[in-house]
Amino acid sequence: MTLTADSSVLTGLYRYPIKSTAGQALKQASVGEEGLEGDRRYMVVKPDGTFITARTHPQLQRVVAQPIDSGLALAHERLGEITAHQRDFVAAPFATGVWGDEFEALTTTSVLDDWFSQVIGEPARLLWLGQRSPRYRSRIAHRVSFADGYPVMLISQASLDDLNARMTSEQRMSQFRPNLVIAGTAAYAEDSWKRIRIGALEFSVDAPCSRCVMITVDPATGEFLPRREPLRTLAGYRRGEGGKVYFGQNLIAHGEGELELGAPLEVLEIQDGSD
Repeated sequence: MTLTADSSVLTGLYRYPIKSTAGQALKQASVGEEGLEGDRRYMVVKPDGTFITARTHPQLQRVVAQPIDSGLALAHERLGEITAHQRDFVAAPFATGVWGDEFEALTTTSVLDDWFSQVIGEPARLLWLGQRSPRYRSRIAHRVSFADGYPVMLISQASLDDLNARMTSEQRMSQFRPNLVIAGTAAYAEDSWKRIRIGALEFSVDAPCSRCVMITVDPATGEFLPRREPLRTLAGYRRGEGGKVYFGQNLIAHGEGELELGAPLEVLEIQDGSD
């Protein structure tokens, strides 16, 4: 039974082909166990396999990646454009990890390694998950991409509007790197959801998304914003368990399906203790 009868709809749909690089706005997307098709299938790492993100290398957000048939088209304001095809990848197993999950991804090419080394100003490699992610998270009993921990992340537009009402400078949704944006809800309504349906696809709302210095990177410049904002403001009213700062919710899709902008949201179940 649907618990809401308002006009909540999907108004934002984003994927990030390479972890920590620029997001790509979509009108529609296929969604499966590992999240949106083409989302975070690649990751930049140090030579020893340690993953690299915009938390320490904000200039990564100036890389624009566009999935093409069996490959990637890359663009950077300083380095220009480059196209890579998976048929040319060495695809050798390479040990890496993301937040304690250790697994083997696949190498790409020395040309891509050199290109990303120039982007971040130190030796780096670009890894690929392959057609099916080898990373299995027992915590959620799902395979996951190079994302931090969950296949999909959602934020309501009203939550961002509420944050901006508390600040003197406007923050953009792109700083928070959601996959899904919902309009037509109350601010932080997503905190109370347990199970939802968007269009024909059902999701579990599994855990709030904890925030770090990543949200203080301006995607337009690839530089950190002053005064640790908006993390500083969020910390004043969005601290939760363990002192972490939360904004948005992590989702798990049930089955496979298609999403498109304008799809209606239905709240099927709310968290225990929610109104």
